[in-house]
Amino acid sequence: MSDSQLIAHKDTPELDPNVTYGDFRDDLARHGWCVVPGVLSNEKCDSYISRMNAWLESFGLGYQRDDPSTWSEERLPVSYRGGLFNQYGVGHEQFMWDLRSEPNLVAQFSKLWGTEDLLVGYDGCNISLPFLIKPGDRMAKPWPHVDQSPLRTHMHCVQGIINLYENGPQDGGLMVLRESHKHYVELFYDKFAKDKPENGWTVVDIHRFSDEQMKWLESRPGAEWHKVCAKPGDLLLWDSRVCHYGSPPMGTNPRIAAYVCYKPASMITPELLASKLQLFDEMQNTGHDGTLPFKISAPVPPVRRGHDGIDPAWLVRQVPDERPLLGERAKKLAGLEPYPGLEDLYEKAQTIEAAQPKEDRDRTGFFD
Repeated sequence: MSDSQLIAHKDTPELDPNVTYGDFRDDLARHGWCVVPGVLSNEKCDSYISRMNAWLESFGLGYQRDDPSTWSEERLPVSYRGGLFNQYGVGHEQFMWDLRSEPNLVAQFSKLWGTEDLLVGYDGCNISLPFLIKPGDRMAKPWPHVDQSPLRTHMHCVQGIINLYENGPQDGGLMVLRESHKHYVELFYDKFAKDKPENGWTVVDIHRFSDEQMKWLESRPGAEWHKVCAKPGDLLLWDSRVCHYGSPPMGTNPRIAAYVCYKPASMITPELLASKLQLFDEMQNTGHDGTLPFKISAPVPPVRRGHDGIDPAWLVRQVPDERPLLGERAKKLAGLEPYPGLEDLYEKAQTIEAAQPKEDRDRTGFFD
């Protein structure tokens, strides 16, 4: 498919900034991001925080939630940028599936997409403890990006973070460049068309901006960096075309949250659903998009900074000790059971998944 065909191909409904919806969709359409307050109760947030801490402690590396002297990298499983956990099958821990199945959380995405028939990504969580990353560290520097291919110029995806702990200006978290989604087409197909690789823009849903691209984007009308602050139980949403990054905590509070993203089940193909079924069977983490599953979990032990040996957490577990117990709603969100009207799609996917050779199963994913 050519660039022009992909630009014209829209697989999700658009939000109209000129329409008043009377809810979070107004800010999402106009600014590219929003906060939906009070999606989960404080009591539920406290429970999920406790279960996440128990997961960290279960590796037996010395971390203790009530002892800040144990809050160090060598006492924790490997994470990305100081607290983004997407290895060890964390996306399939029971607490993650219970969280994804929260009715009021799912309801926000149902309102967004206009359907209750949704699929969710097998994404991870963020437990960023203070003091792990210092100002001036390489990991403290901004890493502005979008989680969407330049070939998809429409609102292809809306990403989410369910915040579980008080998150203020110094507590790390989501940084967004306001209204940057409005300049997506102009950036990739006009001002910086010269940057397109010889083989065209990648179909992979990630783009890291160059310094030159960022300078131009930051100079656009309405473009302003903003640290999104949130209360426990708030849901952060952003259009995947919005330039953003995650900042580490620089205060004394941890950042504790989970990545959540749901999309209409009708968007997935039988081939991709077959991959999704396989990845669930293997208890593998995926990216955020529930309709474009790709494996995040590495085929080798994660690299531990300053450690030459095998990651000790990898020796404890590579997938959950027990498979999660899913309710009827969760089974549908996971892609394990069909929604009414999609039975044929699921039958085709199951046939494809069952016929896939074992060696192909091992190769499936982002690291191919």
